[in-house]
Amino acid sequence: MSVIFAALVATGRSEETANSAEVWPGADWQVATPESQGLSADGVAQVGEWHQKNFSKTGLVIRHGRIVGEWYAEGTKPSTRLAAFSTTKSFSSTAVGIAIADGKLSLDSTVGQFLPDVQPVEKKPITVRQILSMTTGVHNHGPLNSMPNPFTYAMVEAPLDAPPGEKWNYNNTGLSLLSPLFKQATGQPIDRFLDARVFRPIGIGSADWSWQQREDLPIPYSGLEITARALARFGLMVLRGGRWQNERLVPADWLAAATGPSQPLEKSYGYLWWNNTAGKWPGVPADAFASLGKFDNDMLVVPSLDLIVIRQVGDEGADEHHVNIGDLFRLAVEAVADRSAEK
Repeated sequence: MSVIFAALVATGRSEETANSAEVWPGADWQVATPESQGLSADGVAQVGEWHQKNFSKTGLVIRHGRIVGEWYAEGTKPSTRLAAFSTTKSFSSTAVGIAIADGKLSLDSTVGQFLPDVQPVEKKPITVRQILSMTTGVHNHGPLNSMPNPFTYAMVEAPLDAPPGEKWNYNNTGLSLLSPLFKQATGQPIDRFLDARVFRPIGIGSADWSWQQREDLPIPYSGLEITARALARFGLMVLRGGRWQNERLVPADWLAAATGPSQPLEKSYGYLWWNNTAGKWPGVPADAFASLGKFDNDMLVVPSLDLIVIRQVGDEGADEHHVNIGDLFRLAVEAVADRSAEK
């Protein structure tokens, strides 16, 4: 299938000159030229070319709170929701951070406290910290997402491969424990909790997202479908330390911990976020962090450059196209005209 890839031009309010005050999207985003926000127009064009060559369906570059590059293909548009896959994990992490601040649970809370019937009993000491850092030791069941009862499986059937905390293993089965635990701790499922505490306050409406369910609970590792612009709103809130305008939505210290190394076994992994402290993405600043999803449905955040980069492809035919997402991240960073002034 041929791909028609076009930049979306000035779909929001045009803003040609940067100012020192923080900019936040209202009902729509401000759209600016790359040059007005300190980026090279040629560099941003190279980002668009990367998207076209790599079968992206949406692409966004946000700087200083404004859209400076936006691309859509294969019939997608700003209102198109696409599967986020494991980028969902970073949303789940954010819900936990808020619930901890509310006093509903802690990083040291155990599975046994909230799910006393979990089996085998060796799962009871697993902590929320271990769930979020991929160190539960729970066996990762490959076909989990195709099961009608992944939470029941995770709670009472999945065995342990290692004692909790001793092994890092990117693991959706262990993370599945989070959804029933969170509901028990807070009285709300993760998706409804986020809708009230984050989505609506930052302007993500009900048409902008949906969340796949199993056993009447949201899938915490891969269930979110979301528009590129809504994903960018979430990224901007995180970039600005959990604030939206003058309102504190997520504790800044939680986001700092979640987007840095969470344990020594895999330093590039935080609490359901990836980070660049160990140089995972060459040519990208060390303070960068990202949500990474299957088929490279990804979002990069670079605080030192006030930069957000988004790529979505959903899942249609995505397994046929293998990309190096680090190349996209590097191109976007290189488009910043004077990086030395940002450090």
